[in-house]
Parts: sequence; structure tokens; C-alpha cells
Amino acid sequence: LICRLESAGADREAGLGCSHPEHEAERGRSLFWMEPPLDAVIHTLKYDGRRPVGRALGRMMGRGIAPPPDLRGIIPLPLHRTRRRERGYNQAADIARGVAEAWRVPVREDLLFRNRPTRVQAKLRAEDRPRNVAGVFRAGGDLEGVWALVDDVATTGSTLSEGAKALRGARADRVFPLVGALA
Repeated sequence: LICRLESAGADREAGLGCSHPEHEAERGRSLFWMEPPLDAVIHTLKYDGRRPVGRALGRMMGRGIAPPPDLRGIIPLPLHRTRRRERGYNQAADIARGVAEAWRVPVREDLLFRNRPTRVQAKLRAEDRPRNVAGVFRAGGDLEGVWALVDDVATTGSTLSEGAKALRGARADRVFPLVGALA
């Protein structure tokens, strides 16, 4: 799934999916690279409980990236219930809420679910990441239309691709990946 992902006005190779028929997601968007100072911002959001940082990052993303036409809403990539219990929140949902404020669309946390816990993607080699998240998501509800799928960081895009696959399996017409930063 190597396609182009746009960030900060420049293209960079990333495994995020695109509009090729065999892929589940269209070209993704991000405003930022996972480098200083944003790497520290993402770290405080993800591991230090600084949830307002996520919403602020999402608002910046929403102001800097145009929503796709006919967008029905935003779906944050879910954490498994055990990881959510450990952390106490989902950082992707906080980012999604900020984007939703800027785009004036709803956030739907009730449409995509993790079936099982997975190992932390950041601790895996790139070639092991797709296998780690294969089949991990299921979607519920009628998802016809266009949906934005939000996560905090994309490295290989494996998690976003799997989320998009589940959404497309539930009849989403298009999935628009949106990430806080590209690693």
C-alpha cells in the first residue's frame, strides 16, 4: 500500500492508501511531520494526559485542510478497550473533536471498533505492522457516504488502511485518512 500522502504542501512516500481500486482509502492528509517540536506535542497528548492538546491540534488541522465534499462525519481510530482503560481516553478522538469543530461535522465513535488488542505499532518493524493489525477492526451501522478517519500518527499507514477496510466493508463510499503527523 505505498501511495503518496500529502503533508505541509509537500509529497512524501507513505503506506497510507490511496484512490487505487485495490486500496481501501483515498489519499490521506496531514499538516505536520513527526519531528520537533510536534513530536513532543504528540507525546504529551498520548502519554501525559494532555487532552486539550489533541483538540487544539485537531482545530489547526481542520483550518489547514479542506474537508472532502459531502463529508458525513469523522471517525477516530479506536483503541482496544484494555488500552483505553489504561490510558483513560483515546487521543485520536480528541484530535477528531478539534477537526469536527473546524469542519462543523459530527464525530462518530460508535461506528468503528477494535476486535482484539494489538502490540504497540511504534515498537514493531515496518514489515511486521500490517500483520499486527490485520482484521483488527469491525464497523457497525450504515456507513454509506464519505467519512474522515482520524489518527494521531501514521508511519506505514497499516492501522489506517485496516480501519478504512472495515469502513468500506460497511458500505462507506470513500474514506479520507487524516493524521496529526507523519513519521
